[in-house]
Amino acid sequence: MSDLNETSVGKTLSTARKKKRLRYKKLSSELNIDESYLIALEENKFDLIPGGEAYVKGFLRAYAKKLDLNPDEIIENYLSERNNVIKSQIGYLDPINKERYTNANKYLAGLFFILISAFIYFIFIYEDGKKSNKKAVEIDQDLVHEESHEQLTEQNYSQNQIINPDIEKVVVAKEVDMQLSEKASSVIVEKDFSLAPEENITSIKVYDDCWLEVFTEDERLLYVLSKSGEEHIFNEKRLKIIAGNFKNIEISFNDKMISLEDYANKNNVSCIVLPDGDCSEFRTPNN
Repeated sequence: MSDLNETSVGKTLSTARKKKRLRYKKLSSELNIDESYLIALEENKFDLIPGGEAYVKGFLRAYAKKLDLNPDEIIENYLSERNNVIKSQIGYLDPINKERYTNANKYLAGLFFILISAFIYFIFIYEDGKKSNKKAVEIDQDLVHEESHEQLTEQNYSQNQIINPDIEKVVVAKEVDMQLSEKASSVIVEKDFSLAPEENITSIKVYDDCWLEVFTEDERLLYVLSKSGEEHIFNEKRLKIIAGNFKNIEISFNDKMISLEDYANKNNVSCIVLPDGDCSEFRTPNN
């Protein structure tokens, strides 16, 4: 390992740049990285780099190569510094915070126990009670049916005795079972006749290295140094695409080829809004 561990990553980059007497503007143009991001790298302000750790590593690697530094050592030092910062932020709790943390855990544990107990009560006790009540109602209904049957039999017996007083054996009328007709229930099947949402497919094919930045009105979807052979596909209603070295890519919207040259500036950077619109009026999360 070289002397990189003796100083911060940002300081190492800044020292190397100053030795080569390189300006941010020239480096930004050659690397296709915004000047503000180069400054953020040298000041160890990695939170200002959009896209998270993957982009930070990518910028560090590209910047280190440009300054003739070992990119693997630069990234290793960056990860080490980041881990030290995380440990310093969350590795210590003062006694008061520890006590609050412990009390909060106790409170949550008690609340969890109460919820579990209520759930068990509902499942085993409440449901058993419902079943018992249902059985009781069924028994009561059976008793009512039996009493009605006995009353009807006694009534028929009495009537037969009155009508046939001389007959020694009384013929008891048989109970006729009545069957209830079942009503056929009709099932109406509802079909969803709603139309499928309109598809807006944007395809970006890369034939050589170029910087790509893709936005919706709510978020940045892509910000990367894209390599030859890559393809990026998006299904969004509206997109803003910024392409450096635009001649190295091919864009189609719903299988229709889009010309980027009409929207390019003298630095070979093209900006386009799909399906239509002006880049200056398209509001992104960063502006």
